Amino acid sequence: MLLGALLAIKINEIGIADAFEGILYAFISICLVASGNYGINEVLDVEYDAQHPLKRLRAIPSGKISRRPVVIISIILYIAGISIVLPSKNVILVISVSLLLLSGILYNVKPIRLKDKPYLDFVAESLNNPIRLLVGWYSVAPSDKVVPSSFILAFWFLGMFLMVSKRFGEYRFFKNKDKLVEYRKSFKRYTEERIIISMIASLSSFMFMLGALCMKYSVDLVLFLPLAIVFIVWFFCLAYEKNTIVKDPERVFEKRLFLLYSVVVCGVFIYLLFSGNQILGFLLK
Repeated sequence: MLLGALLAIKINEIGIADAFEGILYAFISICLVASGNYGINEVLDVEYDAQHPLKRLRAIPSGKISRRPVVIISIILYIAGISIVLPSKNVILVISVSLLLLSGILYNVKPIRLKDKPYLDFVAESLNNPIRLLVGWYSVAPSDKVVPSSFILAFWFLGMFLMVSKRFGEYRFFKNKDKLVEYRKSFKRYTEERIIISMIASLSSFMFMLGALCMKYSVDLVLFLPLAIVFIVWFFCLAYEKNTIVKDPERVFEKRLFLLYSVVVCGVFIYLLFSGNQILGFLLK
């Protein structure tokens, strides 16, 4: 979301000081709505999480708390999140935050429950990436400023790669494949080969869109590609580790060097995007 705001500032030439308040309110809003989604996810996944060797120890599956208060809190978070951006009078911003809410409902609630559909589970979940980009963009830019499609697609394909990688980690974590299907129905149609192919397809699409960004917005971004390749290779290595953090992104802090490198990579991307072709600009002459 914050990167989306920075992109809007860069492309629309908006002052950071002028954008700060809008970014802050949108950030709080998206945190509240995302928290509501996680609450609903915990409630509706309880019977499936009970089949997971680690998730069964969580508060709801273990019986430490009941579902009812979590549902109530989630609804309150939804209402609060939408209410925060309503005064902005930016229709697209309100729609974008609402899309995040809708995404969580479609992903978790029956009869649709996209997380149980093979391939649709990671395609739909990864849509949260461009939705967050939209929230960041329109927290700064007015409704009539359209987000470049290359950014939307790049964010979507990157999110898809990360979500498929999570499925890969879960697939390799479960030794009993019957238990795996009980935990997540979509795995009934998955094999390790199919998951790896999906990872490569989404990653290739992301790199293609990244190339388009280099050509259109900053030729200096070409210098980012070697860093991105190292990140990808490192990520694949982590995916093959036993009990990999790839299946549990919240555990990324266990890999401090990788986390530090990820921060550096993001920093370099932002710098090169804003640099104004100071390094390779001569190639355009």
